[in-house]
Amino acid sequence: MIALGLVAALWQEWPSWRPGGTGSVPAASVGWAAGGVTCPDDGAVIALFGDSHVAGSRMTGGLPFGAVMQQSLSGRVTVLPYAVGGHTAAKGEARWRGVEAAADVVILAYGTNDAAPRGWLRDKRPVPVAAFRASLMRQIAKWRAPGRQVILIAPPPGGSAAIMQRLRPYRQAMRATGQAAHVPVLDPADAFAECPGDQPVLGYDALHMNAAGHQCLGEWLARQVCPPD
Repeated sequence: MIALGLVAALWQEWPSWRPGGTGSVPAASVGWAAGGVTCPDDGAVIALFGDSHVAGSRMTGGLPFGAVMQQSLSGRVTVLPYAVGGHTAAKGEARWRGVEAAADVVILAYGTNDAAPRGWLRDKRPVPVAAFRASLMRQIAKWRAPGRQVILIAPPPGGSAAIMQRLRPYRQAMRATGQAAHVPVLDPADAFAECPGDQPVLGYDALHMNAAGHQCLGEWLARQVCPPD
């Protein structure tokens, strides 16, 4: 029985590898009030706060999704990344507490590290969901200002059943936080669902996006922020 349990646990951890990377596990959307995003004026600045997803860590070639977003909007806006790999929401909150970004839009993209998605394969513990939400609420309050939008981006889906199981409570918490704070939530799962089906969007680590994933997400975010005419 112990051996069967170990096999089952390992099977859940096994990534959905494909040539070129890992396919993301399909996930129910946690997007909320996406239609409430207002396209910023030309010359606007978007400040993008987050973790290694925002930084474009472990990607070979290509551009991080924030740069793709800026490029897709024809340079009409400037997207400034404020990102440190490994940051939880609370670490990001502490790191950027003294920053006064002159931004018209602030996007918060945390949650992956809060979930400790590697589980027993890594010596990390998940952040309590209530603490994750509390940090996001404080950050929303910090950045809210007349004429400034705040947007949340949910943690992207991972490439194994076990990773998704650990991410799910934080993805759901992101939606609940957006609803409570009346802030739009954009879900990379919705972007990945529109990506070409034969192209994996994650690297071989089953967690970080590859160049195709960043390209797909950046283009999708540009359409959500400024829908084409």
